[in-house]
Amino acid sequence: MHFLTKSHLLVGLLFIGGLVVVSGCSDNDSNNGIDIDAGPTSDIDVDADPDTDADIVDDTGPDADDLDPWGDESGDGIPNRFDNCPDHYNPDQQDRAGDGVGDVCDNCPDHANPDQEYSEDNPVDERGIIMGDACAPGVTYADAITDSSGDGVPDIMDNCPEDQNPPLEVGCDCPPDDTYCDECTCTCPDDIYPCSDCEQLDSSGDGVGDACDNCPDHYNPNQTASPDNPDDDRGITMGDACAPEPNDSQICQTQEFEFYNIKPNLYVALDLSGSIGESGLGLALDALDLVAEEVADEVRFGLGVFPQLSGGSCEAGHLLDISEYPASELKSTWEDFISAGHTPLYASVTDIRDNNRLDDDDDDFDDERVKAVLLVTDTLGNCSGEDSQQNVINALGDLYDQGILTFLAVSGLYSGQDIDAFANAGGTGEETEHGGPLHIGDADGLVEAMSNLPDLAVSCSYTLDSAPEDKNRIWIEVNNDYYLDTDDYDYEAEDNTVTLSDDACDALRDSDVDEIQIEIKMGCASQCEVEEPQGLCDLWYETCGEEELCDSCEPEVCDGTDNNCSGTVDDGCPDCAIFTAPCAVNSDCCDSFVCNSAGHCDRPCYPDGTACRSNSDCCNQTCAKESGDEVGLCAGP
Repeated sequence: MHFLTKSHLLVGLLFIGGLVVVSGCSDNDSNNGIDIDAGPTSDIDVDADPDTDADIVDDTGPDADDLDPWGDESGDGIPNRFDNCPDHYNPDQQDRAGDGVGDVCDNCPDHANPDQEYSEDNPVDERGIIMGDACAPGVTYADAITDSSGDGVPDIMDNCPEDQNPPLEVGCDCPPDDTYCDECTCTCPDDIYPCSDCEQLDSSGDGVGDACDNCPDHYNPNQTASPDNPDDDRGITMGDACAPEPNDSQICQTQEFEFYNIKPNLYVALDLSGSIGESGLGLALDALDLVAEEVADEVRFGLGVFPQLSGGSCEAGHLLDISEYPASELKSTWEDFISAGHTPLYASVTDIRDNNRLDDDDDDFDDERVKAVLLVTDTLGNCSGEDSQQNVINALGDLYDQGILTFLAVSGLYSGQDIDAFANAGGTGEETEHGGPLHIGDADGLVEAMSNLPDLAVSCSYTLDSAPEDKNRIWIEVNNDYYLDTDDYDYEAEDNTVTLSDDACDALRDSDVDEIQIEIKMGCASQCEVEEPQGLCDLWYETCGEEELCDSCEPEVCDGTDNNCSGTVDDGCPDCAIFTAPCAVNSDCCDSFVCNSAGHCDRPCYPDGTACRSNSDCCNQTCAKESGDEVGLCAGP
């Protein structure tokens, strides 16, 4: 339940017949205090004509259809057919509700109710008229007074109505112009509420305050909690959105992922060109020796060189197929290499690609293994036009499309722009978890990167086949054994992926099992149903965690606004335009009114012998009156 912060909502109380009815007003220039008012009809002038007081009785008078349409039952100068209170004197035709019934005879003068329906047991107002159903007690009114928790926030505005949670200035940064904010706590005078810039804490933004939210850090407006869920440190049963297991929650979607903790395949492609030099090659071989010593038991190796060892200085050479080798064999294979010849970089990458150097046809787990290339080089290729930067990028991209990563280990001679482009094409650029190109002089960094290859066999990011019905009700079960804590993973709606935290990912990859099964369970959509507005002055109603605020708190009147927060604009108002209302053509206007040249519904002129108040009322332009009389009769010229 969101905390209501619109400062222009005012609430008043109307005492009628010993009953309390909430009515209201909207006044941005006044404070939000409780306004005790005499009632919505207190400004009706029932003494406009003393001679007609006796006509105000406990009903709305005779039906206008039973009267002579051109007669003047009330003597106010308005013919019965146009009079909004034909049996009551009301020459001003005042109609505050805009419902076509004049205030003086309207049984709900501040509510739009053209039907004037009423129940016999409704109370009688101060005029002696039985109140209409639209304004009589019995309608569901808002209670903006009751404060069950005593925290200064009325229940209807409180996001934890039964718990103490006074409004706070979030972040303890009180605005200098907010006189009610003091050291993070808003202290509001009784006649001004809510305070500006102050909120009740709701960390998850689901409309339920932290003080009573069963998952304060997870969005769960419906607060669903299975009975088997554990209690949190406050003694509140945890909601399904943050419980470590789904328990009795209904599961509507599941998706499984399977990984094997098996050795990756690594193919080393080593630059033996003259440009790398004996010094550069020496650094590279020292680094490879350390890699072999540290990871030969964890990684399956293959080896190629460019150019090839004998002849064909623009061709690549292949030396070792992918397999398990002891560190001593790897080191002895490359210990006598020397630098000479060109740099057929493109030929090396395409040899790996075209001859499937990372594959092992005799390996039952070949499809499941992580596959990577360690490309050790010093400069761009220099064998004909094929060694263009773009050709190399395309070839590396082809490998990456096959799921093969390419790590770059380079000497200081290499152009940074070139190497960054190659690393990006190979899937190991700076924007990835691999951190970008490596340097052949950084043997420890090279060892660390290769040591991480086995971890890549277990993914920590899972793309779902379809979006979950409720993104806040997701659980991850590992090996049918245990569930990850809900704080250990996040769902990204943009990519439709579930991603583990770094700690959870490391723990999963460090597990001592050969096979890891991940099952992602997704709960069914929330069954939260939208609550419709309840009527007059329904200040707040919950729509599955999102608040709806009334722009005002008033009885419904015909003004193009949903004054009573019923969800319908001008509900109960006439379908046609009443007297003085805007119009375009005569058919827009109610009954016998016509649309005048100014675009408003007006009475047509009266024939001779009809009661009138001015010459303009009469078709022949003469309203004959005795001296001192306000009402006369239309007469010929």
